[in-house]
Amino acid sequence: MPSTAPGRPRDPRIDNDVLTATREMLRSHGWDGLSLRAVAARAGVGRAALTRRWPTKAHLVLDALLGSAPDLAPYDGIDRKGWIEWVVTGSIELFSRPEVRAALPGLLAALRDHDDLRNTLWRTFSGPSTALFADGDGSDVEIDAKAVLVMAAGSALFAGLIAAEDDTPALRARILELLSTVA
Repeated sequence: MPSTAPGRPRDPRIDNDVLTATREMLRSHGWDGLSLRAVAARAGVGRAALTRRWPTKAHLVLDALLGSAPDLAPYDGIDRKGWIEWVVTGSIELFSRPEVRAALPGLLAALRDHDDLRNTLWRTFSGPSTALFADGDGSDVEIDAKAVLVMAAGSALFAGLIAAEDDTPALRARILELLSTVA
């Protein structure tokens, strides 16, 4: 998640080139084969340009995979059931992407070891999306929204990585049906 600082404006082309190179390298080399030096070389920028924007490999990878803020456009004008469907579908799509699957082992370890990164990730992505679900209806609804978000993402991760032989459209539809009872 790039930081901003006073001074000369940063060239957005560098961000785009670095994030693209990161996703490509994750697909071809995995987490262990990815280094800031290798990404910088592939993107045609200096390593300092990376470290000014992303303090660690985990920060860079998270930004490459998720962006710096959630895209809430798909939630425009949908009800709670539509929100749940979008969260379940979006989670399945996210954890199905080859670059995400390649990054997961190392990224999970990095998140385990860095409370600040993990907490920032959760607040950045859960806050805005659960607020749409809760829609000012009180704390029970907010905790329901967070629970659905955790269950949707967790089920998508588990089905894609552990229960892969059972990760079928029928299983996904049933997960969605079960989670939709909250709406």
